[in-house]
Amino acid sequence: MDKRIFRIKKFIALLLAASLTVAGCSKVSEVLPGDVSGNKENQENNGQQKGSKNLEVHFIDVGQGSSTLIKSNGHYMLIDGGDSKYSSRVVSYLEDESVGKLDYVIATHYDADHLNGVVGALETYNTGTVIAPDYKAESKVYKSFTSIIKEKGIRITYPETGKKYKIGGAEFTILAPNDTHYDDANDYSVAIKLVNGENTFILTGDAEIESEYEMLETGIDLSCDVYLAGHHGSKYSSSEAFMQAMQPESVVISAGANNRYGHPSDEAMSRFNAMGCDIYRTDKLGDIIATSDGKNITFNVNKSSGGKSRRNNSNKNTKKTNGNFIGNVNSKKFHEKDCGSVPDEENRVYFNTVKEAEKAGYNPCGNCNPE
Repeated sequence: MDKRIFRIKKFIALLLAASLTVAGCSKVSEVLPGDVSGNKENQENNGQQKGSKNLEVHFIDVGQGSSTLIKSNGHYMLIDGGDSKYSSRVVSYLEDESVGKLDYVIATHYDADHLNGVVGALETYNTGTVIAPDYKAESKVYKSFTSIIKEKGIRITYPETGKKYKIGGAEFTILAPNDTHYDDANDYSVAIKLVNGENTFILTGDAEIESEYEMLETGIDLSCDVYLAGHHGSKYSSSEAFMQAMQPESVVISAGANNRYGHPSDEAMSRFNAMGCDIYRTDKLGDIIATSDGKNITFNVNKSSGGKSRRNNSNKNTKKTNGNFIGNVNSKKFHEKDCGSVPDEENRVYFNTVKEAEKAGYNPCGNCNPE
C-alpha cells in the first residue's frame, strides 16, 4: 500500500480515537494587550525531571516569521530568527538579554522567515551546537547559512527523534522530523519538547499534519502546557489529533499583523478555542515571555507601549530609548542624532557606540558618517 495512503488511513483512525480522549480546558480566552495571565496551578509530579526555577521562553516578535529565545540558568538557545527584515532586531534582543554565548541554535527548517536571523546570530555569537534538518535548499539565505557554518567550523547536528539535551536546569527532547524525505519542506521542521520541572513546552516550526502524525506515532508523551502554534497557525498544522495529544493550556502564535497568508487561520483558531486554550499572539502583543518556575508558568505582556514592551518590569530589560546613535529598523542604517535622515520614533533603535551598532548588523549613514 502506498506509504502516504497508509499514513492517512492511520491518521484518520487515530483522529477518531483522540476524539474520545479527555476534553480540553473549560475556559476559552484570547489574551489581549494588558492582560497578565496564564498561571499554571500546581499539579502532581508525573515523573518528569525537576528543573530550574529560572526558565524563560521568549517568543520574539519578528512579524510574519518565528524566533524563540530560551534562557535557563545562564544558558541560552535560539530557535529560528525571523526574516531578513528582523535579523538585526533578533541580535539586538539577544544583546539586551545579556546573551554571551549560544549553547544551542536550532534552525527548524530553511524557509527565509525562520532562517535569516539564525545567520545573523551565528555571525555574532559563539555557538555550541547547531541542530538543523538534513535536506538542502536552493535559496540565497540557505547558502549564507551553510557559508557561516563552514566559516566558523561548526558541524551541523542532525535531529534524532527521542534524543535529549540539557539546557541549564531544563531539558529538551527531539520530536521531529521522523523521515528522510517529504514532499513539503515544512515537514522537515525540527520539533522539540522542552521540560522544566512540571512545566512543558512544544515547538514544532512549520511542521504540518504529516509530521504531526509521525510525532504521534513515536509514542513520546506529547502533553504540554504551552504550544507554539505550528506554521504560524496555518490550517495545515495543529490538527485535532495533535491538539488532543498535547492538551495545551496556552497557545502562542507568531505571525505578522494583516499578513498575506491569513495566519492564524480560522480553522486553527477554532481548534484552539474548542480546547479552551489561552491564546497569545505576537501580532497583537509584540514580544511574549513565558516564565516557568518548574511548577507555574506566567505570561507577561504590557499594553502601555502597544504590546511591544518586553516586560512589565520597568527596571529590567526595557527597550533602550536613548543613546549616541540612532538606527533605522527598516533601512538598517544608523545615524548621528542630528542627521536629517533620522527615522520616526517608532522605527528607531538606539546605540551607545559605532561598534555596538555594527555588531547589531547596522551600517553607517552615508550622509552624516557617524563615528
